[in-house]
Amino acid sequence: MKKFVFTIIFFLALAILPFIGIDRYYMRFLTYLFMWAALAQCWNISSGYTGYIDFGPVAYFGLGAYLTSISMTLFHHTFLFSIISGAIVSVFVALIISMPTLKLKGAYFAIATFAFAESLKQVVLSFDRTFHVNFFNGSHGITLPISTNYKMFFYSMLFISFILFLLTFFIAKSKIGLALKAIGESENVSELIGINTTLNKIIVYLLSAFFISIIGGIYAYWVTYITPDDVFSVHKTVQMVIMTLLGGMGTIYGPLMGAVFLSGISEFLGAEFVENYLIIVGFIVIFIILLEPEGIYGFKKWKKYLKLKI
Repeated sequence: MKKFVFTIIFFLALAILPFIGIDRYYMRFLTYLFMWAALAQCWNISSGYTGYIDFGPVAYFGLGAYLTSISMTLFHHTFLFSIISGAIVSVFVALIISMPTLKLKGAYFAIATFAFAESLKQVVLSFDRTFHVNFFNGSHGITLPISTNYKMFFYSMLFISFILFLLTFFIAKSKIGLALKAIGESENVSELIGINTTLNKIIVYLLSAFFISIIGGIYAYWVTYITPDDVFSVHKTVQMVIMTLLGGMGTIYGPLMGAVFLSGISEFLGAEFVENYLIIVGFIVIFIILLEPEGIYGFKKWKKYLKLKI
């Protein structure tokens, strides 16, 4: 409980930063960090506890980004209405996709979700050319209205990250959390003891899709220009997975730790070693995973052996 209270205080402290005159560079970096912390938490909710490795969450990120952009530019809706309506549509799409894909297991599920994300990307790229309309703008992308309200994006990403932390905490402590952990251990045994495995998997999948879509919508307005190659990039999925594995898959604090560590070290090394920093980051990630397969959060288990105050 102490860790939970400390984390709440930490989030509140972050919320004060813009009022004490934080530099715009650090505000941008923290906004970026909050975004990845939230995305890692989303992936952890749907995949971290069940062990269903999802390679398609970027589909909902891109869908949220495009639906928000189209709503704001073509229909001139407000930003808030656009991201919420986009998230609702994304949940509807996620419900249709989840029913067949969540019946698959292991590599088959991973391949199916990856294929869905890539298919959606191709739809956005080819839709206008195929139907002779001007809707997605194909590879040219969409330009949104420019906003200089940097604090709004800072607080938007911070708020979503905070909500997802609370959601992860309460899921982990609830009956659905126990059901998800049981599915991760053995889905067949879970079914035998009366757990509705399909329903539990769908619930967390839809929750994840909803929040990923909202994050994608905020991202689109923040960067003001999006393309399919950017918002549907498989690299975004890979980064969610790496951050979660690095921090600790199936834990409350692991995804936050992984996002902070990877974002921070990438930003620092990217400035010092512009051309080679990704190689260095790769070696660091491999070293940590080999040292502690359960992620950074698992290092606490070594405290009594190494006698370190971690």
